[in-house]
Amino acid sequence: MKHQALIVVWSTYNVNTSRRIRTVVISLANNTGLKVSRRMSVHRVCWVVVAASTILLGIGLLRCQISDDTENVSLLRKAAELMSAEEIYRYVRWTNTTACLLAVDFGFWVDISRGLWAATHDGRKAVCLDQQTIAPVYNNCLVYSFGVGHQQWTFEEDMAKFGCQVYSFDPSTDVVDDQHNWSRNIHFYNFGLGDEAEDARNLKSAWTIYQMLEDRHGPTTLIDVLKIDIDDLSEWDAIQQLLLSGFLVENVKQLVAGIHFKADESLETYRQRARILQDLESPLVTAEESSGRFVRFSSRPNPTTKRPVAILDGKEEYVGWEMAWYNLRYVLTRKLVDYNYNNKH
Repeated sequence: MKHQALIVVWSTYNVNTSRRIRTVVISLANNTGLKVSRRMSVHRVCWVVVAASTILLGIGLLRCQISDDTENVSLLRKAAELMSAEEIYRYVRWTNTTACLLAVDFGFWVDISRGLWAATHDGRKAVCLDQQTIAPVYNNCLVYSFGVGHQQWTFEEDMAKFGCQVYSFDPSTDVVDDQHNWSRNIHFYNFGLGDEAEDARNLKSAWTIYQMLEDRHGPTTLIDVLKIDIDDLSEWDAIQQLLLSGFLVENVKQLVAGIHFKADESLETYRQRARILQDLESPLVTAEESSGRFVRFSSRPNPTTKRPVAILDGKEEYVGWEMAWYNLRYVLTRKLVDYNYNNKH
């Protein structure tokens, strides 16, 4: 009799538990749009619970990401001249991961002699592959690379393996002209990006370089990826000049750059650098504007550059970052073309 009573109690418990589970599932279904039958077995009900919970968790995480992105986008609108030191670093750190769902690293490498820290240094650059008009086309793409990164060629070699024609530039005296033209896809030139008036450093403007290479890649070919990884904080002047000259907006689909600060720089200098990033990422009002807008999709610190930073009262922060953007102008151009095509057909 005791065993029979236990069986009855256990059966009653299972029935009540099943009903509770079904109640939970029906509640979840109301939130997710899933259709749940009240006659489903407990086994199937459990699977629906897992599916519904996963969906809700994903929605929750997405909302958190959107909330984080929204908070940081507000810094894009705030004048850099008014930013605090903490706000500048929060702005630089903003990854904006929702802008590109397929950001792929080219040039990832591990130097065993230096340990795994070297795996995230110099060579690795993020390239967005999930936008129709932004992603480099396999076996039909163009890359400009300014700065070899202490003769670290992994990015250039990976892009060449992807089928891109890669033009590399570096005025360093330890790099000999044509020494790295062993690949049919990699072409090296012993000059750099900058003000042509500085002849001693063998620098040329982006427009001059592009015109020099017109016979090789065509006069109207867009640069799929332009990489900047140069020394002495020169990347800030380079980005600013590329913007002011209109070269970035007219000719470049994606920009990847290593940016640097000095740990002892003043807040005013940090704000000036943040202003350059804001100019690069300034909102686009209409698709016809020539100013353009570059959308950030990756920002990662160089783990070897953590230093006590003066404007943070000696708190340690990274002074080297790898950042990447795509040109919204060409995304909007594609949408306008699709819209016009659909209206005509």
